[in-house]
Amino acid sequence: MDFFSISILGAILIGLMAGDAVISSNTMTVNVALPPAVQQSGLTRGPAEEIFVTELARITAIPSGVPVPTPRIASRRTVVGALAEPLKLTEMTAALQDLFGLEPVRISATMLQVETGLQMEIVVTPEGRQPTYMRVSRPDLDAVSLIRVAAREAFAEVAPFRVTLARLNALLDGSETDLQVVREQTNRLLARNWRADDGIEHSALFSLASVLSLLESDQTQAAREVRMADSFREALPTARAFYALNGAFLSLLSGDLAQARAQTERGIALGRGHNIAVFPAYVLIQRGLLAWAEGQLETALRLMQEALQVDPINRNARVYVAWLQHLKTGTPEQFDPTSVPEQTSRSVLIPGLMASVFLQDPAVRRVQRAPLQ
Repeated sequence: MDFFSISILGAILIGLMAGDAVISSNTMTVNVALPPAVQQSGLTRGPAEEIFVTELARITAIPSGVPVPTPRIASRRTVVGALAEPLKLTEMTAALQDLFGLEPVRISATMLQVETGLQMEIVVTPEGRQPTYMRVSRPDLDAVSLIRVAAREAFAEVAPFRVTLARLNALLDGSETDLQVVREQTNRLLARNWRADDGIEHSALFSLASVLSLLESDQTQAAREVRMADSFREALPTARAFYALNGAFLSLLSGDLAQARAQTERGIALGRGHNIAVFPAYVLIQRGLLAWAEGQLETALRLMQEALQVDPINRNARVYVAWLQHLKTGTPEQFDPTSVPEQTSRSVLIPGLMASVFLQDPAVRRVQRAPLQ
């Protein structure tokens, strides 16, 4: 083979390896090692990594504008990696990543069998950060459950907002019940050392913390966290629209109608031009709550009915329509939001939007959890 042909082949190979390095830079490599006792039970490295990544996929399944890396199983080679292995070029991808300044997120987990059960030692190396070491354990030999817990704990170091979003969503749908545990993890994540370019994630996490605070009936803390979320210069415009509506929701609870009106209008302006799913319905709901607080029940009912027309399966809109119709009858009995018949489907819950999570009686400034489906 002549020199020219060798040069062409070499250039093609280098191009493929460079492409593999760039592709891998947007991924999160997951590597799980298991003790012999666990492998003898039938759970080997490949399935263990699949379980780990499946838990990450469950977390990232909830829609969000905050990006996260795509998990990749270390034992599953890329096409270029498979070609490079017999040629002993598997180290080239890492070298090219170093050369180009591309450093993927790496999660390495090693399970150990100890006297008290199973333990997993985890090293998380987020892009541009120092490695984080953590340990999770179980008092039994349930390796699958330990892997799932380890995945959540490790991913919280990489994508704290998405993990908190998933846990908040689980609290709201009833699959997770311990609010204090979620709150403690959120506080720990908020207190970590954040980089200057983490503003999008940091801002969004403060917003979720405000919903947790309102679940704890701490309106003052919730309002402070909404202001903190909105204070980040890097916050996404769509996120600011949510912050404004949350600020309006809290202002109604505090009785500040002028501020509630201003924040509602700000939310409308920020959301204009962005295709935010079901956002228009919640804008109408927020405007309806404001009219209700001002004693304009007819206007409030019309706005809630418009919200239901925009989003016919919006559970909260249906409750508010029934509630206001009940008030119009002058019936002295207190309205029960759970008395509204369920439909076979409901609009997707938005964990970060208070008007989706809660129902508010603005006349008496009282808030309660929206009924579950």
